[in-house]
Amino acid sequence: MSDVIELSKELRKELDNNPTIIEYHRYKDLVDNDQELIILRNEIKKSVNDLEKRKKLLEQYNSSPIVANYNILKEEVRLILKEISEIINKK
Repeated sequence: MSDVIELSKELRKELDNNPTIIEYHRYKDLVDNDQELIILRNEIKKSVNDLEKRKKLLEQYNSSPIVANYNILKEEVRLILKEISEIINKK
């Protein structure tokens, strides 16, 4: 079992040093802490009864370069993790 733990630690280390994952975390922090995006998210939450306003706010939010880059990186990380999962699950 210690081999599995060691391999897991190595994998974690590799993931922590992966440029895509590093950049993903950087953009995640930007999305979470950008004041304009925070305001937009709050406005989106408040607009549940006004679908037209909500749609415009979502378009504005998703057109932010920070959000666009974050979404691209999130998908790249998902693919990396999917590949790892497929390797682990191979019989």
